[in-house]
Amino acid sequence: MLINLTPHPVTVFDGDTPILTIPPSGTVARLTETATEAPPIGGVAVTSVRLGKTTGLPEQQDGVTYIVSMPLLMGVMTSATWQRRDLVYPYGQVRDADGRIIGCRGLARIRS
Repeated sequence: MLINLTPHPVTVFDGDTPILTIPPSGTVARLTETATEAPPIGGVAVTSVRLGKTTGLPEQQDGVTYIVSMPLLMGVMTSATWQRRDLVYPYGQVRDADGRIIGCRGLARIRS
């Protein structure tokens, strides 16, 4: 079972054809962050971001895979307690004629 923890529908495409849309579950998994100013590089402002806790991420359940954002998954992976294999993110962006993201080609896991 796939549960979408993003705030928008995830539509999977095969070529130009949408084959599956997973609606948002109503729960949004988020990753907190703390931003501080860092020294500029080549005259360009730099922000130092520390990733924090996740919110809205349920406990693992047998047979359930959660769709989350790639930044959230990367943040979870970098934590000292990384043990989750039930998280995926939309992979292979599909864009409309105006360049807006309208879907993905599939789902991806990040290997540790």
